[in-house]
Amino acid sequence: MLQAYLDSQDHLRQELNRLDLMLRRAVLIARSAASPQIPDELRGAVITEPQIDAWVSRTDLLNDYWIRQAAAADVLRPVDSRLSALRREIDERVALTSKTGTGLSLLRLAECFGLSPAEVDLLLVALAPELEPGYETLFAYLQDDATRKRPSVDLSLNLICRSASEKAFARRLLTGGAALVHYHLIELVEEPGDRQSTLLRRFMKLDESVLRFVLAPVPESIPVETNPETRVAALGLEDPAESQLLKLIDALQRDSAGAQPVIQLISSPQQPPLEVAEIICQSVGRKPMPIMLAELISSSSRALVAVRDAALAQAILVIQSGDAPAQDSDRQKLSDAEKSLWNALTSTRVPVILMGPATAFTTVPGDADLWRLGIPSPSFEQRKKSWDRVLKNTPAAASTAQLADAFSFSNGMIRQTAQLASRLAQLGPSATVSGAAANASTGTVTAPSTGPTFDHILAAARSLATPNLTRFALPVVPRYELSDILLPREKKQQLTEIISRVNNRELVHREWGFGDKLSRGKGLTVLFTGPSGTGKTMAAEVLAGQLSLILYQIDLSTVISKYIGETEQHLGAIFREAESSQVLLFFDEAEACFGKRTEVKDAHDRYANIEVNYLLQRLEQYEGIVVLATNLYRNLDEAFLRRISDVIEFPLPDEPLREQIWRKHFPDKAVVSRDPNRAIDFPFLAKHFKLTGGNIKNITLSAAFAAAPKPIDMGHVVRAIRAEHQKMGKLTIESDFGKYFTLLQEKPQ
Repeated sequence: MLQAYLDSQDHLRQELNRLDLMLRRAVLIARSAASPQIPDELRGAVITEPQIDAWVSRTDLLNDYWIRQAAAADVLRPVDSRLSALRREIDERVALTSKTGTGLSLLRLAECFGLSPAEVDLLLVALAPELEPGYETLFAYLQDDATRKRPSVDLSLNLICRSASEKAFARRLLTGGAALVHYHLIELVEEPGDRQSTLLRRFMKLDESVLRFVLAPVPESIPVETNPETRVAALGLEDPAESQLLKLIDALQRDSAGAQPVIQLISSPQQPPLEVAEIICQSVGRKPMPIMLAELISSSSRALVAVRDAALAQAILVIQSGDAPAQDSDRQKLSDAEKSLWNALTSTRVPVILMGPATAFTTVPGDADLWRLGIPSPSFEQRKKSWDRVLKNTPAAASTAQLADAFSFSNGMIRQTAQLASRLAQLGPSATVSGAAANASTGTVTAPSTGPTFDHILAAARSLATPNLTRFALPVVPRYELSDILLPREKKQQLTEIISRVNNRELVHREWGFGDKLSRGKGLTVLFTGPSGTGKTMAAEVLAGQLSLILYQIDLSTVISKYIGETEQHLGAIFREAESSQVLLFFDEAEACFGKRTEVKDAHDRYANIEVNYLLQRLEQYEGIVVLATNLYRNLDEAFLRRISDVIEFPLPDEPLREQIWRKHFPDKAVVSRDPNRAIDFPFLAKHFKLTGGNIKNITLSAAFAAAPKPIDMGHVVRAIRAEHQKMGKLTIESDFGKYFTLLQEKPQ
């Protein structure tokens, strides 16, 4: 009595038994025409004159195979009878299996792409050598060529067909529009060295993904979310987004049988609503299959392969738009990739979720079952609630407002941050997070016994939110504290006020309501101006350190481009990447980007002004902290000055300040001379040399390297000053060096 198949392997094994009978049948036909002049072991390796004579003597070359098949009818009859019986047995067992609910991979594949029994047989032919090398020997024998170990189209059609007319008709199963070729289930490989081989001489090769699917158990359907309200509520969405999402899920569940929806979730590219997509997928019992739109550009068939794999897995294709490309050619490639996607979806029932800004995915077909849903980034209150929930009863619970203000994270990212922070706490005091963000973070953390500390949370959040700014910026580890920078009292007070403004931003904007009427301009832009070496870069590091921010110094060489529109794209990417995390953007030599607009005289002036206009708009929209540093304050466009919150002018240090700077640049651990005649004379240096802090830093380092490993003395310092003067183009005057001028004549020891 026949029984249902145990699994896909059981079914596949019997289908291959049927293929074995087909091959036995083909061998019998081949032997009926074997040339007696050539031993079997040499068939296919040589071509003889008697063979050629035999070929040209035949009257019907086109039907030769079928004539030989008819001549061998008596020998083939038992095999054909067994084939028919096995076909009936397989069909009966498949029917029994369907009643048990057991899925069969080969049949699932056929159902997904509407494959006929003949197409399934072609799949089996291509599959056989992937499972057993012995099939390669059979294929070589049947093709009369020891080098042709893969089944050709000609051999495959001969195996499944019974007449010349049937074979001619079956060719369409392996042409470009047929499912096997269209969805890359089977790849038709040309003969080596022959780019013009005919279809019949091409080899068939099963796609690797299809092979894995056929050999594996049928993927189980995920359980349908029966109570989506709870999960949707946990997202913390505000109305109307939450209400619209629930209505969308309800509509999809009611029409889950035949619908092929295209769901567009409009959001920031930096914060794709993956959790929303997962809930939508689970509500209809499907898995999400995420892919970036840019990946579809890699090849013309990538969209087809993605749709094929989603259909096999019974998944929903989740496509993220990513950042908009800079060049017109790249934008055209993305548009072409979208069109390829829609073409690939026309003959399948694969649902699609599109994620990106409203400007993305502009080629959605007009007849698509389109749903559009805006998913705004979580508000401050929503983020704070999420942080409160995941950090409850931990040492970091008191800092949730600061974290919510600093990181524009979704609920999922907040949970992931808390988990990573817990792992860091378990790793111990020296735990760090790898990557550019970790290098720019506080570095070490302390492991508490009750959970992650604020330092752990901060390190974890930075590692997850670190923007992809390393393309355009250099992460700088803030090593200076407020006490390290030496400035006039009023300038230092300005720095302190900036720090206070950032720390109280949440209080003023949200609790006091000053931000309710501000649609833009909530960020902080600070301008540091003054001569080179007066401490502008150091002050930026001080700000970053005091505010626990990552400092990214923008690399203008990678931002500014000669191609029209590319500079704006780079600047846009910088601000978008920085918006989701706690960073301080530092533009040194800011006049290069923020220079004055000019009268338009040619196309170059026009596009240069467009760059400045774009930067003005983007700077006002940005809600983070930007520090601009320039030696040429008057070269900045006046419109930027209106958007600047604070301007700090860094003057040349006076004599008392210079003495403090000199002393500050010699660390306590530095070995200096105690000889009264050669000890470092800080008052003399401050009085006689009007240098900036940057110059003094260079001099002290040069003197230290010149002295090492011996103590640093005044001779090393004055010689380093002379070298710095030469670099600055200043003459060495005896009156400047006074009583230490003679030390310049000494030879370094």
